[in-house]
Parts: sequence; structure tokens; C-alpha cells
Amino acid sequence: MIASRRAGRVVSAALRETRRMRHVEVEVTPKGVAVVRMNVLGEKQNTFNEEFYQDMEAMVERVEKDESVKAVVLASGKKGSWIAGANIKQIEEIKSVEQASEMVGVGQKVMDRVSDMQKKKPWIAAIDGACLGGGLEMAMTCSQRIASSSSKTVLGVPEVMLGLLPGWGGTQRLPKIVGAANALDMMLTGKMIKGDRARKMGLVDSVVDPNALERTAIATAEQLADGTTKPKMRKLGWMDWFLEKTPVGRNIMFNQATKKVMKQTKGKYPAPIDILECVKTGLESGHAAGSAKEATKFGALSQTAESRSLRGLFYGQTECKKNNYGEPSVDVQTIGVLGAGLMGAGIAQCSASKGFRVLLKDRDTAGLTKGEQYISGNLGKKLKKKRMTLFNHDSTLANVVGLTDDHSSWTRHFANADLVVEAVFEELGVKHKVVEQMEAVCPEHAIIATNTSTLPIGDIASKAKRPENIVGMHYFSPAEVMQLLEVIPHATTSKAVTSAAVDVGIRQGKTVITVKDVPGFYVNRSLGPMAVETLACVQQGVDPIALNQAKMDFGWPVGPISLLDEVGIDVTTHVLKNLLGEQPRYLGNRMDGADLGIMDDFVAAGLLGKKAGKGFFDHSVKAKGPKPVHAEAKKILDKYRHPTKDCSKVPMEQIVERIALRFCVEVMYCLQDGIIASPREGDIGAVFGIGFPPFRGGPFMWMDTVGPAVILEKLQALEAEHGAHFAPPKILVDKAAKGELFHM
Repeated sequence: MIASRRAGRVVSAALRETRRMRHVEVEVTPKGVAVVRMNVLGEKQNTFNEEFYQDMEAMVERVEKDESVKAVVLASGKKGSWIAGANIKQIEEIKSVEQASEMVGVGQKVMDRVSDMQKKKPWIAAIDGACLGGGLEMAMTCSQRIASSSSKTVLGVPEVMLGLLPGWGGTQRLPKIVGAANALDMMLTGKMIKGDRARKMGLVDSVVDPNALERTAIATAEQLADGTTKPKMRKLGWMDWFLEKTPVGRNIMFNQATKKVMKQTKGKYPAPIDILECVKTGLESGHAAGSAKEATKFGALSQTAESRSLRGLFYGQTECKKNNYGEPSVDVQTIGVLGAGLMGAGIAQCSASKGFRVLLKDRDTAGLTKGEQYISGNLGKKLKKKRMTLFNHDSTLANVVGLTDDHSSWTRHFANADLVVEAVFEELGVKHKVVEQMEAVCPEHAIIATNTSTLPIGDIASKAKRPENIVGMHYFSPAEVMQLLEVIPHATTSKAVTSAAVDVGIRQGKTVITVKDVPGFYVNRSLGPMAVETLACVQQGVDPIALNQAKMDFGWPVGPISLLDEVGIDVTTHVLKNLLGEQPRYLGNRMDGADLGIMDDFVAAGLLGKKAGKGFFDHSVKAKGPKPVHAEAKKILDKYRHPTKDCSKVPMEQIVERIALRFCVEVMYCLQDGIIASPREGDIGAVFGIGFPPFRGGPFMWMDTVGPAVILEKLQALEAEHGAHFAPPKILVDKAAKGELFHM
């Protein structure tokens, strides 16, 4: 031992060089416990980049050789962060299946070395904060895992959400620790496990207060080293034994799991099937065979279009969690929500659940009560499913203050509002009255945000006394579930107000994109032409039920006709008319292709969609399977049947591609005209706003995968056949000519 000390601990001679590592620090207690603190410099989270991995590999080798070290505690030097997995950007540098498999194989060997060391030198993982992916795989090599009770402490293997699988032995060790059933559930969903749940399932051995974590881990390490404590071993129940140890049980488990995966993914995501194969190989043929399979499968997955697409969405979401407008000068703590309908109640819920004080106001008690019941019902379901604690349930409800026009003190409450979100009827005159009323009641610093889906924000702010405080915050229904938020500053919205709106969205847990103030903004503006093309196809003889199924086979969560019924035919009609606008039309001929009079006829007939029990489909039919086309809808469809064009015999794949390309035309115009800032934000908006297939990465990633030159050819052919609304935007023509992709 040398003389260097800190907090009563010494650094051994063999480990002295470790002090010079950039991302790892090692201290040894007088009883021979090496306390390893991981701290990746310059990063908020510890992630496995190349330097950190090399430091960890060197530390493992030195601990292994140093006879003075009797046990190891693996802790983090970052409060609230353990190891959040691999640095995803490194995967982008991998250019081949072989390179990826080799990289994984090297990591597996290091993990195996740590695992093999446990009999001589037990390791304790002292987990505080995110322990994900490669971090959890590292923790699983240890003799014991102790987690902090912090709300930031979560454990999981989320690789499947990136189109990958756990590659450092995760598919092999996790089933042995928590059982195959629990392990498959974690790996196939990517779900995060809190400390208490992790303890109950055996993923961690104990949960302690964050302040006691390190000393508890050190004490446990000392006891394991001197033999007074033995590593905990998982006890197999009869069912676990049957499912994991017998061929019959394994076949039943994996057959059922495969059927479930195929039903959920429709075969579009290869990673879940590969995860099942790796786990099965390990259970049947042992750790070495399972690890080899894991490395091979990881290598292949890393080069798939699906993984590239999902990784692109990950980068996009990460970017959208940053506020590009800087630190907000307005500290929003109290949010007023006008309108307690489904949208207003959803906005209130997602705000209250994140700690905001919410003033939920409706015209009368009946409307307010419905909104409050909607919130309490949603929270009650979460409580029942143990997805939230009783404390969080009660505190969220307590954060919502219900008010009505008849409530004499509502003006006093709104005098303290920092931001007001209005979710009232989509009519400009109504919006003007709301702005006038709020400016008279709220403090001067208060932001007035409109949740309009198509009306220009500048028009809403045109009669405001403080137009710089007006901004668009377009939530998607249901607001408590949907991740996307469009923030729309108009021409004179102040930067401080925009910054505050983005900040609120991020704090609400939303994925925020900032969009230019144009009719429909980004998502609805792009959705409008796609809805028109859907109607055009139906008017040209395409079967609505078959079209629905084909669109879902492409990867959409719901068919385009069902989407019209879900949104509401009246609402969709209103949106389309707003996009059409007056002369000159907002989108010019880009809204051509169908006779939109069909929508007026549907509305006049009361065929408003699911909420009315009838729309395109007959929603009164309770039988499982696709709903039949409503009898009244059939008559209207016959009336609007195209006189000359017949697409009833065209292969459904071509019809689906045609509708998707109509959507892509408009998203390209949005990029070309600066409505969105980047292809990445365009992909995020499409995937999280309207469910563009995630495994395709969004419209821009999909066009890159197909190839801009190929997309150009397809659009030119469609333009020749169907009209100028398929004309390729200049940005695509330029990309194709230069051989460039949208994602450079």
C-alpha cells in the first residue's frame, strides 16, 4: 500500500495507474474492497464509449491481478446515473455485420471475465440511476446488485427499441437471474423496471436509501469476501423448472412467445424473433453457444434498415428534448387549461402528473365533472395496474383545481397563471374572445397558448393586446398519451415565450418540435393531402376494408378509413376546409385528387364517425374483426364513384404506396419551405404525431431507404397518371440529381 489516502481509504500499488484513467477512479478500503467510481467526463450520463470501455477493461484486468483486492464495489461518480448503456453513435461507425459481431464478442469476453472472477473476488453493483443495456449486462455479472430507492433508478434492456438485442451476455444472464418469462418480457418490450419491482423479481438483491448505498455495498462486499454472507441463488418454482429445464416446457413457452411477437409486430421487426432464438439457444445448449448466437444476431441486426430507422428516431427524440431557444426567462409553475373536454382534460392530466399546478376551467359543472372524471379514471387504471403509486395518484389529482364560469373566484385563480392553454372550439371568433378574456384576467407575463390544429396562430393573435405572448401548442389526442407536441411561434411571438413553451412541453414529457406558423402546421398539413388521396382511391373503386388492412400491413397502427372515423368526419372536414382556405388556396393544387363534397354529404347524413356510431363503417356492429361499411355510407360512395377511373383491380401494395407518396410530397414541401427545421424533426413529427411506421423511421428515412431517385421516378409516373398534385418538389429533384439523401 502507498500513503495516498482519501476518506480513510488507500490506493494499492497495482491500482495506482488506474487513478490516471479519465473515466474511472478506484480506491481500496483497508479491508481490501476496491471501490470503482465510473464517471464519463463531459457527459450527463455514463455510457459505454470507446475510452470508457477501455478504462473499464483495464480496470477489470488490474483488479483481477491485484491480490490485495478481495472484493469490488462498482459505483458511479455521477449522482443519479449508473450506466445508461452503450453510446449509440458508435454503432453508426460500424460498417459490416462482421465488425459488429466482433465488437460484441470482445465485450462478451470482458463480461465473462468479471463473471468468472466472482468466486474469488465478489463484485457488488451499487446502482443509483439508469442501469440500462450494457450497464445492466455489467451489473448482472456481479455477485449481488444493490439499488437505490431513488425514482431515477431504473433497470432494463431497451435494445429492442433500437432494433437490436442485448449483446454482452444479456440474453444469457437475464433469464438465469429473473427467469425466462420475466426476462423475455423485459427484452421484448424494452420496459424499465423500478427498484422495488426489480427486488421482487430478483433482478436486484436489495433496495436502500441513496445516501446509504455505497456503505451498504461496501459492507456487503466485505461479508461476501470473508464468507459471512453467500451470494443469493435463484430458486426455481415448479413452473419455472418446467418452462426452462424441459424440452416440452421450452417449446410451449417459445411457441407462445413467437405467436405473441408476430401478432404485435406483424413480422416487421426482426429483433424480437432473434432475441427469442438467443435465449432458447442458451437454455438448450449453454452460455457459450448462446453468447455466440447473440454476437451473430447482433451483428446482423446492426446493419438492418429497421435498426437504422429506429436509431434515427432515437437521435431525433434526443434532439427534441433540448431547448434550442435557451433557458426560459418565464418560470411556468401554474398552467390554466380552458375546456375540460377530452383534449383539455388530457392536457391537464399530463401537466399535473409532472408537478404543474393546473387550473382546469369549463363553462359549467357538468362539463368540468366529465373532465375531472376522465382524469381520475385514467389515473385509477394506472393505480390498479401498479403503474403508479398511491402517493403519485393522489398528488396528481391534488394538482388539478376545477373551476367554472359560475365559480366566483376563477378570475382570482387565473390571476396567478403563468401559462394558459385554450382547447376551445376551432373557430377564429371564439379564439379571439378567449384571448381577450385571458389578457384581462392573467398577469402581464402570462403566456396564452392555443391548441388549435389548423388555424394560423398569427390570425388568433391579430387582435391581442400582447401578441408577443401568444404561441401555438398543438397537442395530439389523447394528450395524456400521445408524445408529440408542436410549438408554433407566429411572426411576433417573443423568443422568451417560445422558449418557455418548449420548456413546458419537455417538462410534460413530450417530444417537442417547433413548426412555422402556416395552416395545418406540419402534421395536419401533411395529413390533409394524404386524407384527400385516401378519398380519391375509395372514389376510384378501392375497397375501404381492404385498404385499411393493406395500410396496416405497411406498418400504420390504424387504417386510413378508420382514422377518418376515429378523428371524426366533421372534424376532418373542418381541417380539410381550413387547409383549402380561400382563394388563393393555401396548398394550391396539392389538395386536388378527390371530390371533397363527399365529406359534406357524410356530415349532413350524420355519419360523423365512431362517436356517432356510424361513419364510413358501422360501429354498432360489436363482432370482432373489421367493421362493415355502413349502409348509408355505401349510397354516398356510389354517388361519388369516379366516372372513368377504376382502381379496384390495382394491387393493394401500389395503392398504399400511392397514398404514402402523397404524404411524402407534402412533408418535402414542409422541409423545402422551412416549416420544419430538418428531416429528423419531420420524421419525429410523422411517427409520433400520426403513427408513420417506426420501423421505417419516418417519411424522410423511408425515402432515403428506397432512394430519392427511385421516389422521383415513382412520383413522375403518378403525376402522369393522376395529376399535378403528385408533382415532385424541387428539393427531391435536386437530391436525386446530386445523389444525396435527406439524412446526410
